[in-house]
Amino acid sequence: VHDFEEDFGILKQDILALMELRKDPEWQYPMLPFIGRTLLESNDEFELAANLALYEIEAEEGGKYTSRLYRQVDEVRDLWREMILNFRAIIIRFAGLSAHQEISQEDNIRILHEQILDRLAGLEKLKEKGLLGFETEAALETMQYRARKWYRDYQELKKLRQTNVWRADLQYLNEKIRPMQAQVFNDLHDMEKEMVAWSSRNATKVEEAATKINLGLWALSAIAIGLLLLIYYMLHRLVLAPLARIAETISSEGRNIEDLSLPGRGSREVHTLIHAFNSLRRQIHQRQIALQHQALSDALTGLPNRALLQDRLEQAVHMAHRQNTRLAVLLLDLDRFKEINDTLGHPTGDNVLQQVGSRLLECIGEADTVARLGGDEFAIIVPDTDTEQIRQFVECVHRTIDQKMDVESHRLYVSASIGIAMYPSHGADPMTLIRHADIAMYAAKRNNRPWVMYDASLDEQTVDNLSLLGDLRAELETASGQLQLYYQPQFTLLDRTVTGVEALLRWEHPQHGFVSPEVVVSLAEKTGLIADLSGWVLDTAIAACASWQRHHPDLKVSVNLSAMNLQDPGLPAMIDTLLARHGLEPQQLSLEITESAVMSDPVRAREVLQMLSTMGLELVIDDYGTGFSSLAYLKLLPVNSLKIDKSFVIEMQDDENDAIIVRSTIDLAHNLGLTVIAEGVESPQAALMLRQQRCDAAQGFHFARPMPKADFLLWLTTRQALVVT
Repeated sequence: VHDFEEDFGILKQDILALMELRKDPEWQYPMLPFIGRTLLESNDEFELAANLALYEIEAEEGGKYTSRLYRQVDEVRDLWREMILNFRAIIIRFAGLSAHQEISQEDNIRILHEQILDRLAGLEKLKEKGLLGFETEAALETMQYRARKWYRDYQELKKLRQTNVWRADLQYLNEKIRPMQAQVFNDLHDMEKEMVAWSSRNATKVEEAATKINLGLWALSAIAIGLLLLIYYMLHRLVLAPLARIAETISSEGRNIEDLSLPGRGSREVHTLIHAFNSLRRQIHQRQIALQHQALSDALTGLPNRALLQDRLEQAVHMAHRQNTRLAVLLLDLDRFKEINDTLGHPTGDNVLQQVGSRLLECIGEADTVARLGGDEFAIIVPDTDTEQIRQFVECVHRTIDQKMDVESHRLYVSASIGIAMYPSHGADPMTLIRHADIAMYAAKRNNRPWVMYDASLDEQTVDNLSLLGDLRAELETASGQLQLYYQPQFTLLDRTVTGVEALLRWEHPQHGFVSPEVVVSLAEKTGLIADLSGWVLDTAIAACASWQRHHPDLKVSVNLSAMNLQDPGLPAMIDTLLARHGLEPQQLSLEITESAVMSDPVRAREVLQMLSTMGLELVIDDYGTGFSSLAYLKLLPVNSLKIDKSFVIEMQDDENDAIIVRSTIDLAHNLGLTVIAEGVESPQAALMLRQQRCDAAQGFHFARPMPKADFLLWLTTRQALVVT
């Protein structure tokens, strides 16, 4: 045991020492200073020389895109940056690998270095002809020297990688911790052997003691049985028989007794029992009162619940009618409360609801009522008020709720959407007032306003939505032709070849005119029609793509999916059935999913996307850059491409930040093996910029607008004829 304690103490000290040493990156990775002092110097010098050359060429030749020399130097700089990106990937991989493995980026660096030297040799020929400026010639010499020196230093780094210099912690483990760990295990093995020997020596003694204990237990059992018989006799005589007489007396007295009384000749125990019975009746009465309170109160906040609110609202309406006064009903719904529950957990959400309930109590008067209707919905009854007073009251409520809220270690800001209905102008009965306040509350939430007073026009909007919903349901059932799919071509930027089309939903309503796709999808999601709508879109798009395969076999179709589609485990089976029905190969169908749809439930979305990818479908992340995800997470999904949102593409010519976002997204996506598609290309300048940044494909009004199927096929045929001629 002493050896084990001593060896374990040494092992513990070595481990703690290693933990302290690993806090110093230069100790753990001794080659980091070499990288920072040697390789970084060559990189900085090369970048500076390339930039100086580009500035001189731009100044002398008057433009970036018209100068062939400028493009040659810029290409060398791009190749250098790509080589440095691969080098950074190597450093990250080296840091995580314990074995000396060959990785793909090392081969990439060799190829890129050869290309850089080849481009620099071409520039050297221009220098010999006297076609370079003074700064450009000096920069060329610096780039040639630094390119060769960097690669020599990189080869030295690879040699050092084969030694223990790269990871000092591995050497520490092998020399100190692992030998001591083996010694500790040997000590444990020795202790185990000693314990087995000790157990064998004492087994006989334990068996002898067990025999004696068994005999003693049998004797105690006999004594216990005798005592139980004696106790039963005494219990029957002193307790059971008197209890039977008490039960007979209680039955004869009936059920509606206040206090039980028996003849005075009862024993002291009997009177004690009667007193206990009367106390029990009083406790039951108190519990009945408590249960009645619980039935009318919210368990979480202690506020009145929906049932008690209904009763008090009926009384308030009756009183207002009798006294000829007005009252207001307010419905409050917290904004983005689901995000709090999903992100921070339900206990945090419950704490938020409790604090909101307390803040609402601070706002109301003695005659007012505040209640929790369920979830994140609250209601307030304000009697004897007018429109101006209620406006001031609502502003006070809004300010009170909108203040910061400290929940555990989180500082939250919670806002609410409030709907108001006034008696008698907005309703003469409680149900009408609550319904109209609910309509006003949803109008406030829809229009992003803190509160809305009910107006009859809000009912018309509700009726319009119901009418649109009914017409949408009928259109999906009858397919009368109001719903259509338009097709917008997608081009490769290298040779402007049409590689595919995106199917876009259009609804030309006979009464309401054009209804935007966003409204159609929103209605379908809220009413459970999204599965039917998505099924119709997929069926129509797949049938169209199958019809043009004979003349355009390389032309595929792309369809947008809703967030709710990704929560449907039956989606892959439905798509597989449609592909088989129309005879279309899976690789001819692309599915576009917004990153916000993926992030709403990443686990379920990843499962569905994995099934779709296994089927052979192409998966595209749509509107990239507008959500909260990152390429670091998206690389875990089985996606093939991503679309840069048009909000960045349209403004990138005038907004440098948008241009940087587009360029960085393209570079990072290519490093992850993803194809990049830009949408919203509306000018030749934007197309040129995207092509220079090596974007793969694009779509937008500059190339072609969305068209019905017949018009699209005619446009495609005409375009091909022009290309041939």
